[in-house]
Amino acid sequence: MDKSFSLIVSENGRAAVNWEHSWGDGATIMEMLQNVHRDYCEHRPVIGGGEKCDVERVDVRVEGEVRNDLDAAKKSFEHAAATYDLKPFVYEGFGKEDIKKFGMSPDSVSQFIFQLAQWRTFGYFVGTYESCSTAAFRSGRTETIRSCSSEMAAAAQAIDATNPASLEDITSLLKGVSQKHVTLCREAAGGMGFDRHFFGLRYLNKTEGGGDLAVFQDPNWGTMGNIRLSTSTVGAPCLRDFLCFGAVSPQGFGLGYLMDKSQFGAAVTCYLPNDYYNTYFDNLGSACEDIRAVMQGKNFKESRKI
Repeated sequence: MDKSFSLIVSENGRAAVNWEHSWGDGATIMEMLQNVHRDYCEHRPVIGGGEKCDVERVDVRVEGEVRNDLDAAKKSFEHAAATYDLKPFVYEGFGKEDIKKFGMSPDSVSQFIFQLAQWRTFGYFVGTYESCSTAAFRSGRTETIRSCSSEMAAAAQAIDATNPASLEDITSLLKGVSQKHVTLCREAAGGMGFDRHFFGLRYLNKTEGGGDLAVFQDPNWGTMGNIRLSTSTVGAPCLRDFLCFGAVSPQGFGLGYLMDKSQFGAAVTCYLPNDYYNTYFDNLGSACEDIRAVMQGKNFKESRKI
């Protein structure tokens, strides 16, 4: 990509923005877009009618080395597009208002949906990244929220139809999920996460000629560093749908999501081939249905076989 961001406008007038991540984060680009959107709505720079103007088509001829480079770039893009996929997921059974009434953090429920779908698809949990802004600090960018907590795992397992946990047990576990997640978010935003500190430690050690430290050779570090669920959320009034966030593992998923007032949406991305793509996508729906049942106080285990 040769520019910091690209505005993509389709034939139906809807627009999307694709941006290169190294220079800035979602909150930054959304602030810019919101300002542009607000200015356009207030001033309407393009008004129909008036005098017509002649438009002359300009055909650009590209030859030689530049043409070869363009052809190679096109082939590279086509290959990348053919081996990557994106599906939009939308669930209208609840939104942030319903979740708050239930007494949970909306973001904790979003993350729990992903973990429950993961458990139902694979039967185990994986390294999970959730982006957290550290813009409160000078030159702050992001920290990692390790949202797959022990509380998340326990609650996901308890919802299984074969698990003896009662509706009251599950409700209690979900409240614990929310409390833990809020704490993790607060710690990450306050600079008390550990991922960026470990990154800095490893980078500085290598720049000074040192070998890899023992902690980075531990098998657990390899497991933790293999991010199979890469997630991020950002919202703004100008954003009609939601953020798309790329997968970072060949067999993992990218989950850009938004818990709106009355619905939950996510863009699910992955590299192809992925044998579990459709199954995981379907399990997002069943996870939402069962979470909704819990919030409504229904004993869904009697009628739903997972």
